[in-house]
Parts: sequence; structure tokens; C-alpha cells
Amino acid sequence: MKKTPWIVTPSPFILVRNTVDNMNLTTLLCLLPHVMMILIDRDFAALLIAAVSVTASLLSEVFLSFTVRRKVYDPLAVLLAGLLSGLLLPSVMPPLIAFSSVFIGMCISRVLFGGNGSYWMHPVAVAIGIAWISRPDVFPGQLVSIEGVRGVGSFFEALKLDNFAVLPQDAIITSQLNTGFLSHLGIKLPEGYITLFWNSPSTIPAFRYNVFTLISSIFLIAMRNIDAIVPSVFILTYAAAVRVLSLVPITAAFMGGDILFSLLTGGILFIAFFLAGDYSVNPRTLQAKIVMGIISGATAFLVCGPGGTPVGGIFTLLAMNSIAPFIEKIESRRFVDRSKTR
Repeated sequence: MKKTPWIVTPSPFILVRNTVDNMNLTTLLCLLPHVMMILIDRDFAALLIAAVSVTASLLSEVFLSFTVRRKVYDPLAVLLAGLLSGLLLPSVMPPLIAFSSVFIGMCISRVLFGGNGSYWMHPVAVAIGIAWISRPDVFPGQLVSIEGVRGVGSFFEALKLDNFAVLPQDAIITSQLNTGFLSHLGIKLPEGYITLFWNSPSTIPAFRYNVFTLISSIFLIAMRNIDAIVPSVFILTYAAAVRVLSLVPITAAFMGGDILFSLLTGGILFIAFFLAGDYSVNPRTLQAKIVMGIISGATAFLVCGPGGTPVGGIFTLLAMNSIAPFIEKIESRRFVDRSKTR
């Protein structure tokens, strides 16, 4: 008698979150506007660094599959890590240094720190950290000087002293906003911020196109591709610290910091939503996520200051990742203690 095989289906359960493949693909698609803007700007050096970084990430996976006999990870995840690395490297970085940094960073993070999907040190942050240690001279310097800020009283005005090129459309758009929507809120936006939103001055492509970063972040949150709590609390904490304390060491003035300048000039938005929102490097409980976000924001202020730093956001992310295992251990202990009391 022939037996009828069991048919196993996921019913009555349903999938409430995207698969890892779909999440990686969605994030890659959200990075396409940045790549297109680089192409429109004809920054072929940045495109070369991005291509080299993607190649290094893919080859590192092939290398590990032969040397340590481990299963090859999702190609989309490897491709995404390479593209993120390329966008966070300066366009003036020597291609060989870029390739070596990404290749070594990916190998180290996947072997020592767990690999894609389970790491506690983000592979992209590790790669950029290695690149900075290798060639710190090719990373851009501090965007404004302390002397300039002391002379004009604000970071944005100090940026204008350094021949900050404002877009021709900046004045028109700023005027329309000030006479329209912002007038009802009692806010007046100075000229120049539209330029920072559209194309912030930096040799690091990820720092430039803040408007696309913001649009992508909304889409990533709506699609549940990233954890919105940690990046949001991180940005709010950092912005509050900048507003209250950033001018104190320079002019002894409280509540004089420029939040927009700090968020639009150092890649904080890009790092917060494309790297810090990764589920793999964040705690699981709401309370722990809020604590992580507050610590991250405070650390960012100590490392990045008022903004305009080339790698402050990356080292903030590495600091976040380093404390994640301790927060997870506390989470697990509290869960066990709560289970025993039931």
C-alpha cells in the first residue's frame, strides 16, 4: 500500500516581515539614487572606488569559502556591504588601498565578528576604519575651523568663509520656503542649507546627497528594512547635544548649536539609517534599543562634535557595536530572571 506523504505548509502562519534577500535588495535599490547622482556629477573617481569596493567584498567571500570552508553568504548582502563601503570612502582614495581595506575588513569581520546577519561589528565600519588607519591623509579634514567659528559665531557661517559654493537655485527655493510653509512656523531658513541637503561638499559620496538619504530612510522604515528606534533616538540625542553644548567650548554660549549643519555635513544621517539601523547589530527589547540610541547619540557628540568630521560617524558606529554584546547579555539575564519569577 502506497503511503501518502505529509504536506507541510506555513498555514495558518503568515510572513510579517520581508525576507533577508528582499531587505538587501530594497536597501540596494535605495542606494541607486546616490549612485545616479555620482554619475550625474561625473565623479568617475568615486564610481571607480565603489566598483573596486564591491569587487573586494565579493572576492573576500570567495576567498573565505575556499580557505575556511564556510558557506558563501547571500550575494546580495555581500554586494550591499561592498557598495556601502565604496560610498563611505573618499573618491581620492587610491584604488589599491580601497580594495585592500575592504577585502581585509570583510574577512576580519566575517571570521572574527560573526559574519553577515549575525555580526556584532559591522563589516562596513570595520573596512572604513582600516582604510582610515591606512591612509588618513586622503580623508577630508574638518569642514570648518575653530578660529572661523569663533570669528563669526556659528558653524554654518564659518563654512561660508571657506568659499562654500551655493547652488544657483538655493536662494529661490529658500525664499519660497520662508514665505510659504516656514512662515507659519515662525522659522526663517538662511540661504545655503538647500545646498547642504542636495549636495553637501565632501569627497565622500555618502555624505553628499542628504535629500536622497532622508527619502530612502523613510522608505526603509516603512518597509521595516531597518530598526527605526535606534537611529531615531541616536539622531535626536545627538541633535539635542549639538544644540545645547556645541558652542560652549568655543564661545561659552549655550543653546547656540546648529543642528542642520551637524546632520548634513558629517554623514550622520547616512550612517544612522543605512548602518546603525541594521537589526543584526542592535538589541532586541525596546528599553535596550532606547538606551543604545542615547549612548550612541552621546558618543557621536563626543566623537563628531558639531559635525563636519570625515570618520567620526564610523567610529561612533564601532563604539556602538562594541557595547552591543554587553547590552545583549543584560537583556538575556533579565529575560531569564523574569522567566524564573513566573
